[in-house]
Amino acid sequence: MASGAWESIVINGRRFVCKSDDSVKVQLPGYENEVLTAGDGSTYIKKTYHTGQISDINVFCNRKNNDLEFLQEQQDSMEFLPINGTELDGTVYNGEMQITEALEHDDSENTVTLTLMGKLEKQ
Repeated sequence: MASGAWESIVINGRRFVCKSDDSVKVQLPGYENEVLTAGDGSTYIKKTYHTGQISDINVFCNRKNNDLEFLQEQQDSMEFLPINGTELDGTVYNGEMQITEALEHDDSENTVTLTLMGKLEKQ
């Protein structure tokens, strides 16, 4: 998993600014490997596919824009959402993802922590 601070993330057309001191985790789609032993003592690899994931990303919520309500509506939908995220160093990620964890607004920081899963690629 790569990690680093993000500038912003666009979720279904709405841009959210991120906290600059976050350590966002990014997992590109791919395989997890497990090495197993056969009955004769030989080994083999069991591959399990996993989807892309962005986690521990804190976005600022503008109450005037009803950002928290917007995010909840997106999570309630049955569709994957277009995602475009930019790290502070200019690295860009795109994908079709869905918000997976319950949304909690932190009043003291005016942020919501997001976890998204689905199709993700680094540009």
